[in-house]
Amino acid sequence: MGCLIVPMLVCVSTPALADGPGDQIDDMDEQAEAVARAVSGKEAPGKSGKDILAVPLPITNPTLGTGLVVAGVAFYNPNNAPSPWITGGAAMKTSNGNWLVGGFHSMSLDGDRYRLNAAVGAGDLVMDYYGIGPEAGDRNISTNLHQKIAVVRLQGQMRVAPGLYAGVRMFYASVDATQKDLDPTYPDLAIPPGQENTDLAQIGPVVTYDTRDNSLNPRHGVYAHAEWLLSLKVLGGDFTSRKLTAGVSWYVPSGSKTVWALHGGLCGASSGAPFYDLCLYGQKNDLRGYKTGRYRDRASWAMQVEWRRQLFGRFGAVAFGGIGGTAPRLDRLDDTKFLPAGGVGLRYQPSRKTNINLRLDLAVGRDSRAVYLGIAEAF
Repeated sequence: MGCLIVPMLVCVSTPALADGPGDQIDDMDEQAEAVARAVSGKEAPGKSGKDILAVPLPITNPTLGTGLVVAGVAFYNPNNAPSPWITGGAAMKTSNGNWLVGGFHSMSLDGDRYRLNAAVGAGDLVMDYYGIGPEAGDRNISTNLHQKIAVVRLQGQMRVAPGLYAGVRMFYASVDATQKDLDPTYPDLAIPPGQENTDLAQIGPVVTYDTRDNSLNPRHGVYAHAEWLLSLKVLGGDFTSRKLTAGVSWYVPSGSKTVWALHGGLCGASSGAPFYDLCLYGQKNDLRGYKTGRYRDRASWAMQVEWRRQLFGRFGAVAFGGIGGTAPRLDRLDDTKFLPAGGVGLRYQPSRKTNINLRLDLAVGRDSRAVYLGIAEAF
């Protein structure tokens, strides 16, 4: 518990708040859980263990401004399952007007055969909006976009094979978007007509495959996921569309101090999807080095490789590089706007009792640079 007073706990993942309306809450929840695990000094409590933690997280970066996240997380295991139950919440406020509050719960039943999780959240997000398509991203001119959001996500999965889970996700988002300082010279900087105050209701299958030895700092194994969500008006939404997201990460150790991590991500959204549910290049750290949302289109993809090396004591270093891009549709990936990136980073392990790193990354894109400060690895 002494890790609570270490100044290096100034950490959240910087690109999180430029993703889709549900990703902001998910990312804040994931950071809260990761910090709680690091502070508790273990990956998870024992089968009869219990931890209740409250952690303040100061944050500062050019996108969000300066502020604070306060997180509370409880780990417990009422049915002696292989995976603990986790319940928590977090609140964030920054100097440029961003605020978020959220809560989450995950649980497993029948010896981890069934996994259930839920998240809720609300907030007011301030971000830069560049328009849709590669030309808008290349222009690098944005307008100020305010989004008042409220989201609910429910998911249930069943183990169908060792490490393989399949199930259903339900998602609802209410988004009230307003813009300021629109430049009439660039009419495409305005969000599409009729999408200022809308609801998004989705349902669809979710598949996860996980053989990692550690969820926050793996040395070997594979993690893969795929979600195909249908937006339906019959569920109470304003849109009829489809969205596919998928990713796979592979971890290969090389000796006792080196790990090679490889990652690929894919996104595709159909016509009819709102501007906030399109594919945002760089989302979920698919490729660092670009402000998430600068390049936004109906399809995106990315591939990257990262070399992770323990240096001495609690310190480590990484080097990474990759390439990806955006496209008008998934079936037109040959019309990709290629966007490479690479960078280096430092790692610090705040507690010797757990294998969770604080990370500081510097990434460079085609014509952009970005700094990322967070806890746990990017993927």
